[in-house]
Amino acid sequence: MTERNSAALVMGGMRTSVRRPGRQIATVIAAVALLGGCTDKSMDETFRSAELMTSSPRDAAAAKPAPAPEGRVASGKTSRVWREAKVAAQTAKVMAAVAPPAPLLTASNEVKSRISSGFPAKAMAGAPEAPGQSLLLATAYGSDGLSRGLTPPELLPRKGDTAIGDGPLARFHAKLAALKNGTRSEPVTVLHIGDSHIAADSFTRGIRSRLQDAYGDAGRGATIPPKVFPYAAAAQVSMNRSGPWQAASSLKVKSGPYGVSGVRLSSRAKSARLTLSSDTGGFDYVEVTMVTGPDAGGVTISAGGKSQSFSARAGKAGSKTVRLEAKADSVTVSPTGDGTTTILNWGTGRERPGVRYVNFGIVGATVDVTKRWDEDLVTNDVRAIKPDLIVYGYGTNEGYDDNLDLDAYRRTAEHFVSVLKAAAPEADLAFAGAADGLTKRSRRGPACSGGWYSPVKLSGVRETIEKLAKDENAGFWNWSEAMGGRCKIDRWAQRGLAAKDRVHLTSKGYDRSAESFVGGLLLPDSTGDTPVASLEN
Repeated sequence: MTERNSAALVMGGMRTSVRRPGRQIATVIAAVALLGGCTDKSMDETFRSAELMTSSPRDAAAAKPAPAPEGRVASGKTSRVWREAKVAAQTAKVMAAVAPPAPLLTASNEVKSRISSGFPAKAMAGAPEAPGQSLLLATAYGSDGLSRGLTPPELLPRKGDTAIGDGPLARFHAKLAALKNGTRSEPVTVLHIGDSHIAADSFTRGIRSRLQDAYGDAGRGATIPPKVFPYAAAAQVSMNRSGPWQAASSLKVKSGPYGVSGVRLSSRAKSARLTLSSDTGGFDYVEVTMVTGPDAGGVTISAGGKSQSFSARAGKAGSKTVRLEAKADSVTVSPTGDGTTTILNWGTGRERPGVRYVNFGIVGATVDVTKRWDEDLVTNDVRAIKPDLIVYGYGTNEGYDDNLDLDAYRRTAEHFVSVLKAAAPEADLAFAGAADGLTKRSRRGPACSGGWYSPVKLSGVRETIEKLAKDENAGFWNWSEAMGGRCKIDRWAQRGLAAKDRVHLTSKGYDRSAESFVGGLLLPDSTGDTPVASLEN
């Protein structure tokens, strides 16, 4: 095969075999890159790859093209390809505009790509708004591929295939789209559970603000009680407590009861107080989740000139969420004094369309803390929150345990996820792979610069979670990849985007990560990529 060569076009992680005359392929590949908005540098690389793919095997083996200066288009044959690509791109736009709709493409489970892991992707054929993608399929199956809407045989639907645009977050994406077009009147709620990145609302506040800016603010939603452990935080509200309260975290105190927040706050004194004020305007209701039982004490909720007491007495131990409908911007909660009042979480909300983003995390936690949680209480909490998306955010602290049993970690994570799914069967599920991190305590891992080392188990934890996400048909976002890969947190620290410990990020670093997470996974037009967070200030 010398005159007609096989080239591999990549779209959304899928490779498609292309047999076309050499020079035509080079032109079309360049046109696709042009329409896709390639940078000058990536365009240069595309041109050089096109030249190699369109040469004979002998020529390709001998060819070692010198790289063009960054930001410039290489000369010679590549320049001709560039000029021809412009013409091809314009032609494709016209053809795509008049082409009939093409059938829905599906990605076979045999295709080793992000899409085969269940990520949604944009349609690749017959879409006037994406002529470059239409051109790709036309190239693969003849110049009349646009007009005939041909679908590659290896991508035809098979049993178990995932349709493009129908990935694991399809229901969540559809709900966001309904908020945008005004056809949904209910809020869309996200429940994000994990470690310190989530506990301090460092990472999640940027996600919340972006989603609420785009789709509306339906209120803060549930949050942990105030001052249950150091560095606990909840954006958009100011919280405080006074009087005798006893706080407990499942990280330090093994005995329960614990719900999905993993913490509790208890008191018998009627004089004890919890206060919450909204920093973003008024709310329409207050909710408090408390432990119930034969000797359990209730709560009194006061807001907006209203005050109501709720009993926690029940025949057996459990929990329940009570609500006070009140238009206000602050609330006070106190024990009723008829027993020990134990609060698991509380929060506020607005009765209007928009997004609520609930963050529950514990500083220093691993997924092992969930073994101490009461599954019935977790189920009650999740049902009360009514999440449309649940995000799993454990993995950082596990990665710093050199003796971690990855199989045991997988079993614990898998069981916890099964509890969440049973409590919220209508919710989609996503996993965030651990961020890049470094250590000086152990030198068993791969070395980076400055005496820093990658934690021995960190990449293994990330890979375990990615495999679990695939098995659960869930979304997956690779935080480390978004940071640039292994050892890159050192550069982030040098640029003021990561803390000196090379574990946590600064507010700027978390915000860039939030932008990548939202753009790469949560938005309805996400393609399952992991956009690299910019290092620019």
